[in-house]
Amino acid sequence: MRVSQVQTANYLASLLSLTLAGCAAALPEVKGPLGAGEELVTLSTRPGVTVRVLLTTPNAVPKGVFLFFPGGEGYLVNTEDGQPKRLFIREFREQGFTTAIVDVPSDQPYGMLGGDRFRASKEHLEDVTKIIDFVSQKWPKPIYLIGHSAGTTSVAYLATVLKDHRIGGVVLTGALGELGPRSVSLATLPLHTITYPALFVHHKEDTCANFGAAFQQHRRLVNSPRVTFIEVLGGDQSRAIGCKPRDPGGGKSYAHGFSGKRREVVAAIADWVSAKPVPDRIGP
Repeated sequence: MRVSQVQTANYLASLLSLTLAGCAAALPEVKGPLGAGEELVTLSTRPGVTVRVLLTTPNAVPKGVFLFFPGGEGYLVNTEDGQPKRLFIREFREQGFTTAIVDVPSDQPYGMLGGDRFRASKEHLEDVTKIIDFVSQKWPKPIYLIGHSAGTTSVAYLATVLKDHRIGGVVLTGALGELGPRSVSLATLPLHTITYPALFVHHKEDTCANFGAAFQQHRRLVNSPRVTFIEVLGGDQSRAIGCKPRDPGGGKSYAHGFSGKRREVVAAIADWVSAKPVPDRIGP
Protein backbone atom coordinates (compact mmCIF):
# COMPACT_ATOMS: atom_id res chain seq x y z
CA MET A 1 0.00 0.00 0.00
CA ARG A 2 2.84 2.39 0.85
CA VAL A 3 4.53 1.68 -2.51
CA SER A 4 1.28 2.38 -4.30
CA GLN A 5 0.94 5.72 -2.55
CA VAL A 6 4.50 6.67 -3.48
CA GLN A 7 3.92 5.67 -7.09
CA THR A 8 0.69 7.64 -7.16
CA ALA A 9 2.41 10.70 -5.67
CA ASN A 10 5.23 10.49 -8.21
CA TYR A 11 2.75 10.14 -11.04
CA LEU A 12 0.74 13.15 -9.89
CA ALA A 13 3.90 15.23 -9.47
CA SER A 14 5.03 14.32 -12.98
CA LEU A 15 1.60 15.13 -14.38
CA LEU A 16 1.57 18.48 -12.59
CA SER A 17 5.04 19.29 -13.91
CA LEU A 18 4.00 18.50 -17.47
CA THR A 19 0.83 20.53 -17.11
CA LEU A 20 2.70 23.57 -15.80
CA ALA A 21 5.29 23.25 -18.56
CA GLY A 22 2.56 23.09 -21.18
CA CYS A 23 0.79 26.14 -19.75
CA ALA A 24 3.89 28.27 -19.16
CA ALA A 25 3.33 31.79 -20.36
CA ALA A 26 5.62 33.29 -22.95
CA LEU A 27 6.26 36.85 -24.09
CA PRO A 28 4.44 37.99 -27.24
CA GLU A 29 6.38 37.14 -30.39
CA VAL A 30 7.54 39.70 -32.91
CA LYS A 31 5.70 39.01 -36.16
CA GLY A 32 6.78 40.18 -39.56
CA PRO A 33 10.03 41.76 -40.74
CA LEU A 34 11.72 44.57 -38.86
CA GLY A 35 11.92 48.06 -40.28
CA ALA A 36 14.82 50.10 -41.58
CA GLY A 37 17.68 50.39 -39.11
CA GLU A 38 16.04 47.95 -36.65
CA GLU A 39 17.73 45.05 -34.86
CA LEU A 40 16.27 42.80 -32.16
CA VAL A 41 18.75 41.55 -29.54
CA THR A 42 18.29 39.36 -26.48
CA LEU A 43 20.46 40.11 -23.46
CA SER A 44 21.16 37.98 -20.39
CA THR A 45 20.52 40.26 -17.41
CA ARG A 46 20.14 37.95 -14.41
CA PRO A 47 20.72 34.21 -13.88
CA GLY A 48 18.20 32.48 -16.13
CA VAL A 49 16.59 35.78 -17.18
CA THR A 50 16.78 37.56 -20.53
CA VAL A 51 15.44 40.85 -21.86
CA ARG A 52 14.75 41.64 -25.49
CA VAL A 53 15.74 45.06 -26.79
CA LEU A 54 14.75 46.51 -30.16
CA LEU A 55 17.46 48.82 -31.48
CA THR A 56 16.65 51.48 -34.06
CA THR A 57 19.61 53.42 -35.44
CA PRO A 58 19.85 56.45 -37.76
CA ASN A 59 21.87 56.43 -40.95
CA ALA A 60 24.57 58.67 -39.46
CA VAL A 61 26.49 58.51 -36.19
CA PRO A 62 23.84 58.92 -33.49
CA LYS A 63 23.69 62.08 -31.39
CA GLY A 64 22.59 60.07 -28.36
CA VAL A 65 20.56 57.06 -27.26
CA PHE A 66 17.02 56.90 -25.91
CA LEU A 67 16.35 53.90 -23.65
CA PHE A 68 12.60 53.62 -24.11
CA PHE A 69 10.14 51.96 -21.68
CA PRO A 70 6.75 51.33 -23.34
CA GLY A 71 3.37 51.82 -21.70
CA GLY A 72 0.65 49.27 -21.10
CA GLU A 73 2.00 46.03 -19.70
CA GLY A 74 5.47 47.11 -20.80
CA TYR A 75 5.69 44.67 -23.69
CA LEU A 76 7.94 45.48 -26.61
CA VAL A 77 5.27 43.95 -28.85
CA ASN A 78 1.65 44.90 -29.42
CA THR A 79 -0.34 41.83 -28.37
CA GLU A 80 -2.99 42.54 -31.01
CA ASP A 81 -0.84 42.32 -34.14
CA GLY A 82 2.63 41.21 -33.02
CA GLN A 83 4.26 44.42 -34.24
CA PRO A 84 6.81 46.27 -32.11
CA LYS A 85 5.59 49.38 -30.31
CA ARG A 86 7.12 52.28 -32.22
CA LEU A 87 5.82 55.38 -30.43
CA PHE A 88 8.35 58.16 -31.21
CA ILE A 89 10.84 55.64 -32.63
CA ARG A 90 10.83 56.58 -36.30
CA GLU A 91 10.72 60.27 -35.43
CA PHE A 92 13.75 59.89 -33.14
CA ARG A 93 15.60 58.15 -35.98
CA GLU A 94 14.83 61.09 -38.25
CA GLN A 95 16.21 63.39 -35.55
CA GLY A 96 19.49 61.41 -35.51
CA PHE A 97 19.06 59.42 -32.30
CA THR A 98 19.31 55.72 -31.60
CA THR A 99 16.41 54.19 -29.69
CA ALA A 100 16.52 51.01 -27.61
CA ILE A 101 13.03 49.78 -26.70
CA VAL A 102 13.19 47.68 -23.53
CA ASP A 103 10.89 44.65 -23.27
CA VAL A 104 9.67 43.10 -20.01
CA PRO A 105 12.09 40.44 -18.70
CA SER A 106 11.48 36.77 -19.43
CA ASP A 107 10.47 36.08 -15.81
CA GLN A 108 7.58 38.57 -16.08
CA PRO A 109 5.60 37.00 -18.96
CA TYR A 110 2.31 38.56 -17.86
CA GLY A 111 3.82 42.03 -18.14
CA MET A 112 3.93 44.90 -15.68
CA LEU A 113 1.40 47.68 -15.60
CA GLY A 114 2.14 51.17 -14.31
CA GLY A 115 1.55 50.34 -10.66
CA ASP A 116 3.37 47.00 -10.71
CA ARG A 117 5.89 46.76 -7.86
CA PHE A 118 8.40 45.06 -10.16
CA ARG A 119 8.94 48.48 -11.76
CA ALA A 120 10.50 49.61 -8.46
CA SER A 121 12.51 46.47 -7.72
CA LYS A 122 16.20 45.66 -7.51
CA GLU A 123 15.65 43.07 -10.26
CA HIS A 124 14.37 45.77 -12.61
CA LEU A 125 17.39 47.91 -11.73
CA GLU A 126 19.73 45.00 -12.40
CA ASP A 127 18.15 44.31 -15.79
CA VAL A 128 18.36 47.93 -16.90
CA THR A 129 21.94 48.33 -15.67
CA LYS A 130 22.99 45.44 -17.93
CA ILE A 131 21.16 47.05 -20.85
CA ILE A 132 22.87 50.39 -20.20
CA ASP A 133 26.24 48.61 -20.20
CA PHE A 134 25.43 47.00 -23.56
CA VAL A 135 24.16 50.20 -25.16
CA SER A 136 27.05 52.36 -23.92
CA GLN A 137 29.62 49.90 -25.26
CA LYS A 138 27.91 49.96 -28.65
CA TRP A 139 27.40 53.73 -28.73
CA PRO A 140 29.52 55.82 -26.31
CA LYS A 141 26.96 58.61 -26.34
CA PRO A 142 24.71 60.16 -23.68
CA ILE A 143 21.83 57.88 -22.71
CA TYR A 144 18.39 59.29 -21.95
CA LEU A 145 15.79 57.23 -20.09
CA ILE A 146 12.37 57.84 -21.60
CA GLY A 147 9.05 56.31 -20.64
CA HIS A 148 5.50 56.70 -21.84
CA SER A 149 2.43 56.21 -19.66
CA ALA A 150 3.12 53.17 -17.44
CA GLY A 151 6.74 53.27 -18.62
CA THR A 152 7.24 56.52 -16.72
CA THR A 153 6.98 54.55 -13.47
CA SER A 154 10.11 52.62 -14.45
CA VAL A 155 11.96 55.76 -15.53
CA ALA A 156 11.09 57.65 -12.36
CA TYR A 157 12.20 54.76 -10.14
CA LEU A 158 15.44 54.22 -12.04
CA ALA A 159 16.24 57.92 -11.85
CA THR A 160 15.96 57.76 -8.05
CA VAL A 161 18.43 54.87 -7.66
CA LEU A 162 20.84 55.09 -10.58
CA LYS A 163 23.90 57.29 -10.18
CA ASP A 164 25.49 56.87 -13.58
CA HIS A 165 27.44 59.52 -15.50
CA ARG A 166 26.40 57.90 -18.78
CA ILE A 167 22.80 59.05 -18.27
CA GLY A 168 22.20 62.51 -19.65
CA GLY A 169 18.63 62.96 -18.42
CA VAL A 170 15.14 61.48 -18.11
CA VAL A 171 11.99 62.12 -20.13
CA LEU A 172 8.46 61.29 -18.95
CA THR A 173 5.58 61.52 -21.44
CA GLY A 174 1.96 60.99 -20.47
CA ALA A 175 3.16 60.24 -16.93
CA LEU A 176 1.09 58.35 -14.37
CA GLY A 177 1.31 60.85 -11.55
CA GLU A 178 -0.78 59.00 -8.98
CA LEU A 179 -2.35 55.52 -8.84
CA GLY A 180 -3.22 55.10 -5.18
CA PRO A 181 -1.23 54.15 -2.06
CA ARG A 182 -0.99 50.43 -2.90
CA SER A 183 0.51 50.97 -6.34
CA VAL A 184 3.90 52.24 -7.40
CA SER A 185 3.64 55.60 -9.12
CA LEU A 186 5.41 58.94 -9.26
CA ALA A 187 3.50 59.93 -6.13
CA THR A 188 5.03 57.08 -4.10
CA LEU A 189 8.61 57.48 -5.34
CA PRO A 190 11.24 59.79 -3.79
CA LEU A 191 11.43 62.16 -6.75
CA HIS A 192 13.36 64.67 -4.63
CA THR A 193 16.42 62.39 -4.90
CA ILE A 194 16.63 62.66 -8.70
CA THR A 195 19.72 64.59 -9.76
CA TYR A 196 19.38 64.24 -13.55
CA PRO A 197 17.81 66.84 -15.83
CA ALA A 198 14.16 65.91 -16.32
CA LEU A 199 11.57 66.68 -18.98
CA PHE A 200 7.82 66.09 -18.65
CA VAL A 201 5.59 66.19 -21.74
CA HIS A 202 1.85 65.86 -21.14
CA HIS A 203 -1.26 66.56 -23.18
CA LYS A 204 -3.75 68.80 -21.42
CA GLU A 205 -6.71 66.66 -22.64
CA ASP A 206 -5.19 63.27 -21.79
CA THR A 207 -7.96 61.22 -20.19
CA CYS A 208 -5.70 58.18 -19.66
CA ALA A 209 -3.16 59.97 -17.45
CA ASN A 210 -4.18 62.94 -15.35
CA PHE A 211 -2.52 66.19 -16.41
CA GLY A 212 -2.83 67.83 -13.01
CA ALA A 213 -1.27 64.87 -11.19
CA ALA A 214 1.71 64.84 -13.55
CA PHE A 215 2.19 68.59 -13.19
CA GLN A 216 2.06 68.30 -9.41
CA GLN A 217 4.69 65.53 -9.35
CA HIS A 218 7.16 67.38 -11.59
CA ARG A 219 7.43 70.05 -8.88
CA ARG A 220 8.90 67.48 -6.49
CA LEU A 221 12.18 67.20 -8.44
CA VAL A 222 13.79 69.87 -6.30
CA ASN A 223 17.33 68.51 -6.69
CA SER A 224 17.27 68.15 -10.46
CA PRO A 225 19.50 70.75 -12.17
CA ARG A 226 16.90 71.34 -14.90
CA VAL A 227 13.19 70.47 -14.83
CA THR A 228 10.97 71.31 -17.80
CA PHE A 229 7.26 70.73 -18.27
CA ILE A 230 5.76 70.98 -21.76
CA GLU A 231 2.00 71.17 -22.14
CA VAL A 232 0.53 69.80 -25.39
CA LEU A 233 -2.77 70.98 -26.89
CA GLY A 234 -4.77 69.87 -29.93
CA GLY A 235 -4.05 67.08 -32.40
CA ASP A 236 -5.88 64.45 -34.42
CA GLN A 237 -8.97 63.47 -32.47
CA SER A 238 -9.83 60.69 -34.94
CA ARG A 239 -6.83 58.63 -33.82
CA ALA A 240 -7.54 57.49 -30.26
CA ILE A 241 -5.73 54.74 -28.36
CA GLY A 242 -6.98 52.68 -25.43
CA CYS A 243 -6.06 53.56 -21.86
CA LYS A 244 -6.19 50.07 -20.36
CA PRO A 245 -4.58 47.26 -22.39
CA ARG A 246 -6.23 44.55 -20.28
CA ASP A 247 -9.67 46.14 -20.57
CA PRO A 248 -10.83 46.39 -24.21
CA GLY A 249 -13.89 48.28 -23.04
CA GLY A 250 -11.83 50.93 -21.26
CA GLY A 251 -11.61 54.55 -22.23
CA LYS A 252 -9.69 55.91 -25.20
CA SER A 253 -7.74 59.09 -25.75
CA TYR A 254 -6.24 60.67 -28.87
CA ALA A 255 -4.20 62.85 -26.54
CA HIS A 256 -2.41 60.03 -24.72
CA GLY A 257 -0.35 59.14 -27.79
CA PHE A 258 -0.03 62.78 -28.96
CA SER A 259 -1.91 61.96 -32.18
CA GLY A 260 -1.33 64.69 -34.73
CA LYS A 261 1.33 66.32 -32.55
CA ARG A 262 3.92 63.57 -32.39
CA ARG A 263 6.52 65.16 -34.65
CA GLU A 264 6.35 68.41 -32.71
CA VAL A 265 6.70 66.52 -29.43
CA VAL A 266 9.71 64.57 -30.68
CA ALA A 267 11.35 67.72 -32.05
CA ALA A 268 10.94 69.37 -28.65
CA ILE A 269 12.41 66.33 -26.85
CA ALA A 270 15.36 66.24 -29.25
CA ASP A 271 15.98 69.96 -28.72
CA TRP A 272 15.72 69.58 -24.94
CA VAL A 273 18.33 66.80 -24.73
CA SER A 274 20.54 68.92 -27.00
CA ALA A 275 20.23 71.81 -24.49
CA LYS A 276 18.33 73.97 -27.00
CA PRO A 277 15.41 76.18 -26.00
CA VAL A 278 12.02 74.43 -25.97
CA PRO A 279 8.49 75.83 -25.72
CA ASP A 280 6.37 75.55 -22.60
CA ARG A 281 3.42 74.67 -24.82
CA ILE A 282 2.92 72.77 -28.08
CA GLY A 283 -0.31 73.49 -29.90
CA PRO A 284 -2.80 76.29 -30.45
